[in-house]
Amino acid sequence: MKSLIKIYSKYIGMAWMISILFLFINGMIFLGFSIKRFEAESEAGYLGARRMQELVTIAVETEEEGRFKITEDGIAYMKQRNLAFMLILNEEGDVITEWNQPKEFKKHYTAGDIAAFSKWYLNDYPVGVWRIEGGLVVLGYQKDSLWKYNIEYPPNFIGDLFTYFLIAIVLNILLILAMVVFLGYRYYRSMQPMAEGLQLLAGNKRVHLSEKGVTSELAAQINKASVILEEQRGDLQARDYARTEWIAGVSHDIRTPLSIIMGYADELENNETISAEERKKAEIIKSQGLKIKQLIEDLNLTSKLAYQMQPLRIEPLYPAPVLRNLIAERINEGLEEKYQLIPQIYDSVEGSRIEADKVLLIRAVRNLLGNSIQHNSDGCCIYLEAKTEGNELVLTIWDDGPGIPPEIVLMMQDEQEQSHSKEGENKKKPHIMGLRIVKQIALAHKGDFRIIENGHRVEIRLPLFIEL
Repeated sequence: MKSLIKIYSKYIGMAWMISILFLFINGMIFLGFSIKRFEAESEAGYLGARRMQELVTIAVETEEEGRFKITEDGIAYMKQRNLAFMLILNEEGDVITEWNQPKEFKKHYTAGDIAAFSKWYLNDYPVGVWRIEGGLVVLGYQKDSLWKYNIEYPPNFIGDLFTYFLIAIVLNILLILAMVVFLGYRYYRSMQPMAEGLQLLAGNKRVHLSEKGVTSELAAQINKASVILEEQRGDLQARDYARTEWIAGVSHDIRTPLSIIMGYADELENNETISAEERKKAEIIKSQGLKIKQLIEDLNLTSKLAYQMQPLRIEPLYPAPVLRNLIAERINEGLEEKYQLIPQIYDSVEGSRIEADKVLLIRAVRNLLGNSIQHNSDGCCIYLEAKTEGNELVLTIWDDGPGIPPEIVLMMQDEQEQSHSKEGENKKKPHIMGLRIVKQIALAHKGDFRIIENGHRVEIRLPLFIEL
């Protein structure tokens, strides 16, 4: 389930990033919209403090004896801004100068009147005021063009306003994170059966998921795939069993006539009443019969190992004496003088123990020794090295001949790929039965099989028995 947890973590991270990006973009959009709207309102008539000061500077002139005059430039500016009127009051509250003053307005305003309209409205007109030396400028906007509302808060609240703002942001972020985690958990729960089903499929096991919820179609497809794979596995198992049984049957049927052929060949080889040439032919017949017998045994064994039908007789095994006995037996069987078998068993192997099928292990080593003899007809030196590396027994066999051909090395590395390639279909494949059996025996013992040094060495690695 690590892959599903990884997907869930990526989902949470991505959703979190999207949420933050979404908030940032919305904040920028809101800020930009506010600025543009403020600029538009300013162009439409609303004046802030800076432009109000500019207007008063342009529009109001002070004449002799403290009188005020509204200039033509100021009037033009106010018309351009679609402003409603301008009044200039003296310090007593009298209107001493005006532009476009509505008829219903008074000529005198008390201190209370001035305090009221400076915060609110003057006869439903929103107004702005600007104090000048010796008077007060009242600038009127068109009705319903400006919303005015007086807001008052204690100084402590204003001082803590930024803190409140940060708290609100943190709470919103936590809320978003909680929603993301919740939605992600629901997504994880809905996908968990799918992941478990895929794991079962990968392990060649039957799957039956509940076909409900948002993943019902996907669950149905997985269930369908499970049924198809189960049927295919049944067909393959039946075919493999039939193939193995057929090979075993053929091996059994051939064994009797082959034994008769080899028996008669042996009699003819030892019959001194016939000519030497005929005895030589009988020897060849016997030798080829032995090869046929070996090939049949190899075919039967590799078939059983491939389909795990060969029971392993695992027992405690000390490899050093087993290898020495094997080498002695092979020499005593009549190894020709042109072949030299040179063992090198390291001290670390003495006393080391493995858990293995003795017969199969000997068979693997014999196959490798036999390959060196078979493919070096002019003779060679054959080396067998046994040592330990870490918790492994390492058996290495090589000779001073040309080594294993590259095409066979490639086939052993990836037999399935080679068997499906067009080149493999068009060319006659080399015989690799002996090497395949060695590899299967190593893998059956939870070990490893390697062809190293460009095909000049074969290495078998088997786990050592470690007492706890």
